[in-house]
Amino acid sequence: MKRRDLILASAGLLAAALGCTSSDSPSPIDVEDGGSDATRCGIAVADNYATNFATAENPISEGDRWINGKAVGLTWNDVETVPGKAYGADFVGSIGSTSRYNDPIAHLSTSFRTFSADQYAAGTISRVPGYSNPGDKHEVELLLRFRITANNARGYEVLWGQDGQIYVVRWNGPLGDYTSLGGLPAPGPGAAVEGDVLRAVIIGNEISVCKNGKLVLTVSDPNSTWNDGQPGMGFWPTPGSTPASYGWKTFEAGSL
Repeated sequence: MKRRDLILASAGLLAAALGCTSSDSPSPIDVEDGGSDATRCGIAVADNYATNFATAENPISEGDRWINGKAVGLTWNDVETVPGKAYGADFVGSIGSTSRYNDPIAHLSTSFRTFSADQYAAGTISRVPGYSNPGDKHEVELLLRFRITANNARGYEVLWGQDGQIYVVRWNGPLGDYTSLGGLPAPGPGAAVEGDVLRAVIIGNEISVCKNGKLVLTVSDPNSTWNDGQPGMGFWPTPGSTPASYGWKTFEAGSL
């Protein structure tokens, strides 16, 4: 797992607006008006885009709809697809190397569609049963308000580690420059299995994370650093992992 600091945060007004049920897993939040009825973790959306990765591409393009971390950002890695799955096209560096945080990342292009600042990203897990990287770690990521340009990548990352940990991280631009905004250490809400759905929602400066329709984490960026950008996805396959064994089988994003 990357270095993260645990920051406890209350759900506030966003949790009530989302209408999520409280999670059965330990969580540092209290969900306002969280009843017993399961509800969708989100509100009405517009301009949504959904894909199940129909073709094999490296890097992902889907008709020039994606901006990739290496093809455009130069310093990071790209996202690769095969029919029915997206995953990291290359490994990040080993512990102590300067390339430890060159995650494979991609976000939807503004030339395809510009999303509002209030937005969501969601993905369905693709994971080989029992898979883990025993010598290091492996993450899947959802990106919010992201912007990749040459040697710069900024926005918000929601990661789901192979052991169940979920964290929210602000990327500040240069390689390896990030700020943890809070999270749940392993086992968190549980390790991901095939078919699980993770949803990340940002409204104002608050980010909510939902697993299978249940709110598990809400954090905020006290500096309200990034107020625009695009939804996307990423991965953190460290050496010794099998990138294609833990990825996304679907991806969806939209304006709120």
